[in-house]
Amino acid sequence: MTAGGIRSPFYRGEALSLSEQIAEQIATDIIHNVCKPGERIHEVALSEKFKVSRGPVREALRILEKVGLVNILPRKGAVVTNLTVEEVDDLFEIRALLLGLAARRAAEKKDPQLTEELTVRLQNVINILDWEGQEDIAETYMDRLQELSLLICARTGSERLTSIIFSLLYQTIRYSRISLSTKERRQQSATNWKNLIKMISDGDGDGAAAAAYEMVIFSKRTAMKLLAEREKHQTE
Repeated sequence: MTAGGIRSPFYRGEALSLSEQIAEQIATDIIHNVCKPGERIHEVALSEKFKVSRGPVREALRILEKVGLVNILPRKGAVVTNLTVEEVDDLFEIRALLLGLAARRAAEKKDPQLTEELTVRLQNVINILDWEGQEDIAETYMDRLQELSLLICARTGSERLTSIIFSLLYQTIRYSRISLSTKERRQQSATNWKNLIKMISDGDGDGAAAAAYEMVIFSKRTAMKLLAEREKHQTE
């Protein structure tokens, strides 16, 4: 479970199984770039780290493959997914469309409790903007935004939609962090979220869908630009 009782993408039952717990911890290492794109994941090392047999580790890696965080290759095993610029672009576009759908449904429910929860959580996000000199600002800020997205998804009433968006979020979160690497970008992001929450509060389904879509596309444009620059430098 994530903060606030929002379900993890690895959740399959009443509680996380051992394999799901392992998958969640490996996923955290991947999205925080501890395990880098293209890096091989060794089952034996994970078995020793988590003090379990290789069975739960293999199942955890299969779960991560379904979420899109690893690829399991013949005779090589699991490696962290290494996406091309085009693949990242596609994932952001799909995520933008589906989050727009979730925002529309959330707005149409006209749930004052949801608006209140979103407003409180957004204020927690805004408070981070005033932090100074802390190395983990971008990561903490991104974690708080993730909670906002998942709260909206959870209130749609569609577990399938929530699961798909959660998977897309996990696949793109490494690149979203790039787009939030400066205070100015984080301030713009907070402004975008204020607009989205207002649309949801007003019960404006069309406005909420458009705001959610543009918010993700804003993140995509910045991330894609920086990602392309990185690839260019690596090939020079």
